[in-house]
Amino acid sequence: MVVALRYVWPLLLCSPCLLIQIPEELMEPPVITEQSPRRLVVFPTDDISLKCEASGKPEVQFRWTRDGVHFKPKEELGVTVYQSLHSGSFTITGNNSNFAQRFQGIYRCFASNKLGTAMSHEIRLMAE
Repeated sequence: MVVALRYVWPLLLCSPCLLIQIPEELMEPPVITEQSPRRLVVFPTDDISLKCEASGKPEVQFRWTRDGVHFKPKEELGVTVYQSLHSGSFTITGNNSNFAQRFQGIYRCFASNKLGTAMSHEIRLMAE
């Protein structure tokens, strides 16, 4: 009996986890619902805001690329990043007069869940 309980009690603890699974008929692959324009021009001292919103069930996870390379805005040095919860949108605020030039490039947002990945159009960011 003790051996049987050893294997059953973890199942009892995890049984609430099984109850919150989303039925397959309610699952939705990611769909991009809002995104920045294809061409975004900022002044050298402007904050940079890139928008990427998506729907999907289960919850969507976001990632970005800049010039085809994985880009994590929060890991950039010398800037402050404001990122919305449950969103791929973010704003970068710099602390010098020409920080925006450093972020010029072609950006793309990817929204993923276990049913697939949706991709934004290319967003060309230019600082003038």
